[in-house]
Amino acid sequence: MKRGKGEDSSKSMDMISELPQCILQRILYFMSQEDAVRTSVLSKSWRGIWCPRPNLDLSDATFKGNNGEFISVLENTLRRYCEQRLSLDEFSLSYTSFDSKSISLLEKWIPLITSAGVKNFRLYIVPAHFGHVKLPSVVFETESLRYLHVERFILDQKAIEKTVLFKHLKRLHLEQVCIDDRMFQKIIASCPLIKTMFLKSCNTIRSIKASNLRRLKDFYFSSWSDEEDCSIEVYPPSIETIQIESGNILLHEGSNFVNLTSLFLNHVTLSSLDHFSSCKFPSLENLAILHCDGLEESLEESHLHIDAPNISTFGYHGLLIPSISFATTSTEWSSCLYLLMRSDPSFWLLKLHKLLDSLRQSEIYVTIHKFRMNDEDIFQENLDLVQDIKGGNKPAVALEELKLQGDLSYFSPLSNGLFCICRPRKIGEINYMNAESVLKNLMQGENGNYQDQLRQLWLPDLEKVSLEIYKKNRREWDPTSLLDLPDYEDGKRISTRFALKWRESL
Repeated sequence: MKRGKGEDSSKSMDMISELPQCILQRILYFMSQEDAVRTSVLSKSWRGIWCPRPNLDLSDATFKGNNGEFISVLENTLRRYCEQRLSLDEFSLSYTSFDSKSISLLEKWIPLITSAGVKNFRLYIVPAHFGHVKLPSVVFETESLRYLHVERFILDQKAIEKTVLFKHLKRLHLEQVCIDDRMFQKIIASCPLIKTMFLKSCNTIRSIKASNLRRLKDFYFSSWSDEEDCSIEVYPPSIETIQIESGNILLHEGSNFVNLTSLFLNHVTLSSLDHFSSCKFPSLENLAILHCDGLEESLEESHLHIDAPNISTFGYHGLLIPSISFATTSTEWSSCLYLLMRSDPSFWLLKLHKLLDSLRQSEIYVTIHKFRMNDEDIFQENLDLVQDIKGGNKPAVALEELKLQGDLSYFSPLSNGLFCICRPRKIGEINYMNAESVLKNLMQGENGNYQDQLRQLWLPDLEKVSLEIYKKNRREWDPTSLLDLPDYEDGKRISTRFALKWRESL
């Protein structure tokens, strides 16, 4: 006798339903709150299983504007956990319709949550007046917490007037939280086990001293405001990743960041380049210095030496060309430079050659965004310097790829200067509509102007130029020709690049 089509699936469901309740609850643990509630209609054995699960994720968005129903479900759920003395490992509350009446409810809910022994606690609100709400002090008396994530609250003196009981806390996430320096230091001083600290848009913090947190591994800080930059000291031996966006980092002279593998600095000011150069980064693999205006001003006059024997990737974005060198034993590492040419390019090519030369042991990728300026002013000033480089037998530096952004009418003057100091293997990505004009600029003869002098410094070394097109379906570059390029279609973007073969002299 043949079985019905749904018989096997029904039998499988029955087998799952017969599992012990503790296993069913474990299955529900990995489901969203909404999906967990839906399982109650599967069979009698599933009915109510979701109610005592150890993780709750409640959001008023699920109730589609029915604020009264949301509050009713939330209070009934918390009351049941409290009356039945159920444990609650994780609790997340997202309340986007928070008003003045909700404050008293919050003060009633949180003690119920904390009394259930919650370990991971996430609290996110959006007040109707778009301000901030004071966080009830009972949160800081929750000794069971391992992870605390708070958004859009005020932490005032009254909230932590008692002892902060965070001796088990391992992760702290504060976002758009108003808190002053003294209260913040009191909180982190009560977190001896903290491993991760995430601070975003907490613009009232002016000073962070986290060097005594001996277990801290990951530190993230981001604060974009018009106020004074936050001063940050973070160098415990345990630290593995540092990411700072807008701030002032203080490094102690001779510090040894034994376990630091990733350092990301964006719009950051260094207190001392000498102190940075004296630090050791034996485990550092990834370093990024992006748009650090204060850092650039220092680098234009000083030199930064980075002791990172195991560096894997280095990234730099900025207006000025820095003077940087690495002490490294890495045999395979890459450097990615994104440079913005400004209107005062004094000794621009000379500085770029010096930077590229210090990075020549790595695979170098360079992107240059060029603003409108007088090209003759740029390269006439640099012409004698470039000739000195060539005359001194200083070899041009090999680049994996060179990208030129901006008005391509400037391609020829810019490339003429660049090819005197570097030898890119690829030039891209170029919109295929501009491919023909770029090719002509590469292969053009003499023009009877100052550019001819520059061209004669690199043209004899160029053996071959070939065009390549990007195939999206295979995610690969294929050789092509101008005649084989597809016809123009409005809204369709096709990427091309040039492969350059240079005489073997590098």
